[in-house]
Amino acid sequence: GKMEHNGDEPDEDERPPLPKKEKLTSENPLPQKTGQSGIKIHKAPPKCADFLVSNLEDFYRPYPAFRQPLEVGSFSFDSHGKLLLDRSGLRHYAQPSKLGLDLKVGYSAYKTKLHQSPDLNNILTWISHRWQCFLPKLRGQRSIDGLIADDVKPDSTPSLASNQSPIDTKFHLRPDNLLTDFICWRGLMTKLLCTPYNKSEPWKLAAVLHHGTIYLRELDTAERNERELNMSSREKQMSYWGLKFEDYMTSKDSPSSTSSSTPQDKSGTINPLESFCTVVRTRLNSHSMVMCGEVDCYDHLSREKPPLNYIELKTNRFIYTDRNKASFKKNKLLKWWAQSFLVGVPKIICGFRDDEGIVNNLQPFRTIDIPRECQSDLSLWQASVCLNFLDELLNWMKATVTNDDLQMVYIIEWTKPFTHISATHQLSTPDTVVLHDWYLNKQEPLTPKSQPPSPPQN
Repeated sequence: GKMEHNGDEPDEDERPPLPKKEKLTSENPLPQKTGQSGIKIHKAPPKCADFLVSNLEDFYRPYPAFRQPLEVGSFSFDSHGKLLLDRSGLRHYAQPSKLGLDLKVGYSAYKTKLHQSPDLNNILTWISHRWQCFLPKLRGQRSIDGLIADDVKPDSTPSLASNQSPIDTKFHLRPDNLLTDFICWRGLMTKLLCTPYNKSEPWKLAAVLHHGTIYLRELDTAERNERELNMSSREKQMSYWGLKFEDYMTSKDSPSSTSSSTPQDKSGTINPLESFCTVVRTRLNSHSMVMCGEVDCYDHLSREKPPLNYIELKTNRFIYTDRNKASFKKNKLLKWWAQSFLVGVPKIICGFRDDEGIVNNLQPFRTIDIPRECQSDLSLWQASVCLNFLDELLNWMKATVTNDDLQMVYIIEWTKPFTHISATHQLSTPDTVVLHDWYLNKQEPLTPKSQPPSPPQN
């Protein structure tokens, strides 16, 4: 279900300043040796060359090329958390007629969903059913970048639940080469993009190379598990507040039937499992990537096609002081920009709340304008630094993740003292497995637990 943490967070204090002057390099490991028969001989040391992250001046360059993300598909999760290959989970934006929204409503009955680091199971299931999205386009069209999603056309055939695989889905016909460099959740790519300005939050991922594509799976860090265990009741409640704000601001009914004159009942609790995810294809310089990310809602009055009609919803504490404002720009706006930019969501609406969880003020942000709002003070952050950094990091990953032995995984991590990103090559375990056997063998996807299919929704 919900794959990316989207709740409100307590405001952070200022981060420590970046360490001074050390040269950044991205070293390439030695090229692989090839035996007489052309078969690769792997003498890969378990420890690979580090990617040093210390001197950001190396990234003060113009923006690298980034292609407008294109939606190639989508999927939903129903109230039981069951994956559906349709758009039933997508809600539309429905701003309440008056503010004073109490984000505490329904919390007492809310069943906290424990954080799970998203594995790639749902993405791999989607790929297994929708691999046609990865085929090269017809003669005369240059590449697969530009395919229109098969499930966006409003009059397409009725959606099928994931357990009724369409007759024409031949899982075993999926091509080996998906013509894509990286596949992952958008939440992980957001963390990679923000790394140059993050000296306090570790991240860890498992990477494997399969038929030319590097699949990335986020792993839990010890710090995250500890924070989860020690969450105060206040922090738990605040993560609910973000979800409740989404509930107030969106509707599942068809847009025509909800007029602002009939306010919806929002007094109930919310189900954190129901959600909608977009699948986008984009390219950063030479790196093609397919990412899945959760979408809060769409603007039914917009004439744009997805993802340009999507809206991201956020909450934040009212900004009372200049220090609050600098912290907001430095910590929140960087993450908000990165998260929406990567999947092409053009608009973010923030509900500003007081300490009692009451929202009295809404402010829209255009994703494209956020870097400029933070540009006035270069010490905060620069989007071009993030994108140039990510481009180099993905180059380093391509040079590091070269062994396609699927018994092994590359564990790549960013942790204290936050001076370098390290990679080790080790045996895969159930906790670090990236690709499941059914996917590797091109079989029908295995659903984790069988649940009764949900009633069809239009």
